[in-house]
Amino acid sequence: MKKVLLLGAGYGNMGLLTSINPEVFSQAQWQLINNNPYHYKTIALHDVASGKHDKSVLFPLKDCLHEKITFIEDTITHIDSQGAYGRQTYDYDYLVIGLGFSSDNFGIKGVTEYTHSITSYQSARAIAQEILTRLQSYLQTKDENDLAFIVCGGGFTGIEFVGSLAQEIHRQCDNLGIDFGKVKISCIEAMPKILPMFSENLMQLGLQRLKELGIEVLTNSKILECKQGIVVIEQSGVQNEIQANTIIWTAGVKGNEVIANSPFFKSGRSKVEVNEYLQAINQEHDMSNIFIIGDCAALKDPQSGRFYPPTAQIAKKQGEYVATILESLLQSNKENTRQERGTLPSFNFTPQGSLCSIGAGYAIGMVGNKELKGCIANAAKWFVESMWSYQLEGFSGVFKAD
Repeated sequence: MKKVLLLGAGYGNMGLLTSINPEVFSQAQWQLINNNPYHYKTIALHDVASGKHDKSVLFPLKDCLHEKITFIEDTITHIDSQGAYGRQTYDYDYLVIGLGFSSDNFGIKGVTEYTHSITSYQSARAIAQEILTRLQSYLQTKDENDLAFIVCGGGFTGIEFVGSLAQEIHRQCDNLGIDFGKVKISCIEAMPKILPMFSENLMQLGLQRLKELGIEVLTNSKILECKQGIVVIEQSGVQNEIQANTIIWTAGVKGNEVIANSPFFKSGRSKVEVNEYLQAINQEHDMSNIFIIGDCAALKDPQSGRFYPPTAQIAKKQGEYVATILESLLQSNKENTRQERGTLPSFNFTPQGSLCSIGAGYAIGMVGNKELKGCIANAAKWFVESMWSYQLEGFSGVFKAD
């Protein structure tokens, strides 16, 4: 019997497992390996890091997986043609790599040592605890830098996090008896504007919302170095230092380090370039039995020639696509050879839009060709996230609470 090995329980592989015909689970041995016993909504980790949410973003795998799927909690370190390696070796006939992302410091000095990154549920919880600790520390030390918070990066994650952060710090200051007027929250972006994926109109709406929340946005500010409690930036050729005892890095991500640690793959930034079948290209070895999805896959948009940005939306669609391919291969008992590729349908992706929340009750974004803002955009975002919760756990997932 064929062995199907899936690495990672993110949007890609969970999209695969929740959309595939259950009959194929009896036609192969299925193993899912993940480094923790749950799937978590990465698109909601900013709210975990701010302290707004906690366990409501978690979905225990035991409640989501078909009974014929063997789940193994392990941390994979590297992959080759023979197997994936953790505490033991896991061999495969078909391999689906959906391992998620890691933080990219772009070689900037001090980022790894002196900043926090939102890369997992655990890291997000650690950030929330750090924020609370700093606020409590201020009551004793009166150190103004304990009330200063820097978010490095004005992209999607950075803006969603800083908006949620401002509201949650305000709430916690009220609880602790701290004057929120003394809090300084800064968002640093190297580019001329934040949220470059959106129109000028939406970007300006986002800036206005951040201002209302008391956030200082510094654009055209290149980060040169991070130190203990300091971010060194360059603005118009002039260097400045911004001080804060809490620095959060949201300026970029790359693929999972497992890819970089696997010489089997030719990769860049821990990503492997894939073709329209989500299979690796420009490799030294035959990898026709391996599919790469989500953050580890570098896939070009055939129309623009640019790589698709890594999003939960495309990862989920890639997982659903691989589900149809595996159904075909297992039910027909075909080998996925290069000769068979011509008979496989190719992966096609049309983005449905994107919605960026900026604090509770407010969002901006695009759905199709229509711009949305405010509570309407926020409601649309809730609906999209709820549909994913329903796919995982039914109505019990939609109405989860911390």
